[in-house]
Amino acid sequence: MADYYTLLTDAGIAYETACKAAGTPIKLSQISVGDGGGAVYNPAATATALKREVWRGPLNALFQDEKNPSWLLAEVTIPPEVGGWYVREAGIWTDTGILYAIVKYPESFKPVLATSGSGKEFYIRSIFETSNAESVTLLIDDTVVKATRAWVQSYVADELAKLDRKQSVRVATTINVVLSGAQMIDGVAAVAGDRVLVKAQTLAKDNGLYVVANGTWARAKDADVSAEVTSGLIVSVEEGTTLANTIWQLITDGVIVLGTTALTFQNVTQGFAPLNSPALLGTPTAPTAPVSNNNQQLATTAFVQRALGNHSSVGGLDASTVLTADAFGQSLIINSANPVNITLPKASSGFNGGTITLLNVSTGTATIVLQGTDYVAGIAANQLVLRTMDSITLSTGAGITWYAENGLVSGALSTAFNGGVRTVLDKFGLGSDAAKIPLITDFSADIKPGLYRAFTLGHPEASIGGPPETSVIGGTSMTVLVGGGYLTSSYKTFLAIINLNANSPTRAYIGHKVTAGEQPIWNEIAQSVHLPYRAKVYYKAAGVYQWTVPANVWKVFAEVRGGGGSGAFGALDTGAGGGGAGGVSNRLVSVTPGSTITVTVGAGGAYVTAANTLGNPGGSSSFGTHCSATGGAGGLVIGGAGAGYGSGGDFNGTLGAGNPPVRNAASNGAIGGAGGGGESIFAAVDTTTLTQPGMGGGGRIGTRSQAGADGSVFITY
Repeated sequence: MADYYTLLTDAGIAYETACKAAGTPIKLSQISVGDGGGAVYNPAATATALKREVWRGPLNALFQDEKNPSWLLAEVTIPPEVGGWYVREAGIWTDTGILYAIVKYPESFKPVLATSGSGKEFYIRSIFETSNAESVTLLIDDTVVKATRAWVQSYVADELAKLDRKQSVRVATTINVVLSGAQMIDGVAAVAGDRVLVKAQTLAKDNGLYVVANGTWARAKDADVSAEVTSGLIVSVEEGTTLANTIWQLITDGVIVLGTTALTFQNVTQGFAPLNSPALLGTPTAPTAPVSNNNQQLATTAFVQRALGNHSSVGGLDASTVLTADAFGQSLIINSANPVNITLPKASSGFNGGTITLLNVSTGTATIVLQGTDYVAGIAANQLVLRTMDSITLSTGAGITWYAENGLVSGALSTAFNGGVRTVLDKFGLGSDAAKIPLITDFSADIKPGLYRAFTLGHPEASIGGPPETSVIGGTSMTVLVGGGYLTSSYKTFLAIINLNANSPTRAYIGHKVTAGEQPIWNEIAQSVHLPYRAKVYYKAAGVYQWTVPANVWKVFAEVRGGGGSGAFGALDTGAGGGGAGGVSNRLVSVTPGSTITVTVGAGGAYVTAANTLGNPGGSSSFGTHCSATGGAGGLVIGGAGAGYGSGGDFNGTLGAGNPPVRNAASNGAIGGAGGGGESIFAAVDTTTLTQPGMGGGGRIGTRSQAGADGSVFITY
């Protein structure tokens, strides 16, 4: 037997046997030292305690020998503050207090500073053999034991190996390789000892970190167990034709079992995208550049939307506000019942072409104020006032200039707006003072771009060269928008909207002329009945009615026709005249929702049956007190009857007088004349009923005359 040794005690062997039978681990927890009773002796397996124990403490470490798996190594460090005795024996104890092994130790003195004048740590390592070393468990108290240098080094190495950031590799594979022997990898001759990132194996479970060997490669020590290979592992590549100076990350998620789980590595050199030709994934973001930028900065979706003319956002203003450069690109909704001032940012704070849109949706006026020497081209200062539902888009030019691009504004704007955008719409019930809009009487003149009004044939101020509208019922107004200067200074384009009476369509024409002094060439582009009205009410039977103005209706267009007179009844030698048609009156009327208006429809004159009898007159029609039309007169025996006439309207006129009798060529006989309005024709006997409101009845001979048609009131809104 060796001079110094470790023996399993009989009690220890019995304990080990019992643990094997029960399938429980052998639990060792403490080590003790003794002085052998004052002398060196040879411990025996029968011992159950040390001869004289001088110190006991927890084991620092207990592990298998790397070369002899059945050997166990037990370590302890005795602290410097205890001692003053010799160590000649040691014992290893189970957690139940059984002396598992006893050690004969070389006689050594353990000094203590308090009595010996010096102190030191005392390190003991004991090696003993067991039949089942893998079943032995070390029970220690981490707060009591003192770590050895070897244990610390081993522990630190193990913990470092578990970190995601690994020691760099020399090269990384780009294709499937044989994991054996020295070889060329990505243009580099990999030799024994080189670390390699293997990431392109056909069987992805074989990917990972390896160390090159002349034989079979082994996984690197910091990545050779599952606990050291986790999702997020990162490793840098030092060399290579294609992968030098790149960084790779393990992106396999979940629990990884090394050698079983497929491992996938991704290049994250530039944060998931290489610097050259990046292939971006997910939803990458970037700063949004000003619309005026003209460089190689990335264009975000926000930049593109602004560049396409969309608003960057919609904001609200409910009080006087001084806008900043952040307002460029915005649509700002003004909502204040009180007057407010909206001060524009300095034109120079934006960029050439930057726009701001303003819309006033409340009852308070909004005055647009300029800063410093800024001005709006073509508009005097303080003339930009937005009233209810007024809007304007302003754009910046160079330096101090703003431009009014488009909008609907009550105040004077620019030559292009011509001071009357709202008033032009008076015919549609949206404004007032339409007469203030400049009048076009000759389209061949040099007409500047802007908004105008004009008239069709039949009006005293009928326009020469206007659209080919031939209505002669008093003439019809039209609204004309003129643009020009796109090709030459004399080039002009025209958009004409013609509003006839309520029974006729609104017509739209496009015209153009190239040379100054010539008349435009016109083309009709659209017809839309009764624009811009939403509904209509038609009263055409004689009587008195009460009409209630619908909700949200503030303007109505009323056309009133008086009843037609009946024709006269005459003899063959004298004939009989036709009855006169009723008058007509049209008016755009301001109304109040919910109010009631009396509507009166005049009756047509009744027919007559007695010979040589005058016809009966038609009754008057009216729309409240706003406008009215008298009925046509009854037909005369020897002549036509007079027509009724309108009053109170924007347009007042008649539908036509009755016609006199028609004599034969020999002038020795006659028949009845046609009634006013043109629907009836002369005939010896005619008992048909007229269908058009206000038409006069025809004069007749024989049985009876023709009755006049009832009048009508036609309301559109």
